[in-house]
Amino acid sequence: MICGTSAPAASRCALAIVLLLMTFSAKAAVFNETDTSRMTDIDAAIASLEKDVGRAIHGLPLDDAEQIEAYSYVELNLEAAHERLNGIFLLVAVSMYMESSSDQLQILSLMHGQILLQSKTYLNEKKNAIASMATSHPANEAFATYSTRASAILADRAIPLLDELYRRIGALRR
Repeated sequence: MICGTSAPAASRCALAIVLLLMTFSAKAAVFNETDTSRMTDIDAAIASLEKDVGRAIHGLPLDDAEQIEAYSYVELNLEAAHERLNGIFLLVAVSMYMESSSDQLQILSLMHGQILLQSKTYLNEKKNAIASMATSHPANEAFATYSTRASAILADRAIPLLDELYRRIGALRR
């Protein structure tokens, strides 16, 4: 965890860091507030889905181990995707307000070479893992809903954003 004991705490911590950094520097950067805003929106959507899955787990009968395991699997995959995106959010925010161009370039190089493409693969894996619960429990409409929502968040919003960030950094490096 980046900060706190839960994904929402980490999100609040990340937002606080961004606001703090914004007070120290307003210089132009590869990324901008639109990027952090988009990431914040994605963060909120994942948090909402996590809460819905968590509420569903608490409503399950205690003797239904198979359902508890399946819902927990979905929840853990969402949390993992959420944590990965929180890490990228922090890197984007920090790189926006670095005082030194060489420090900013180091972060961008790290993101381009080791984080963004791997994170795209990771998010696809998490999306597919959640979809596998819908496939293995076809009678449970909740899993189909979770899969659809996870796909809308991860495949339709988060992954395209990572692709865009990757392209922008790549264009800067040329």
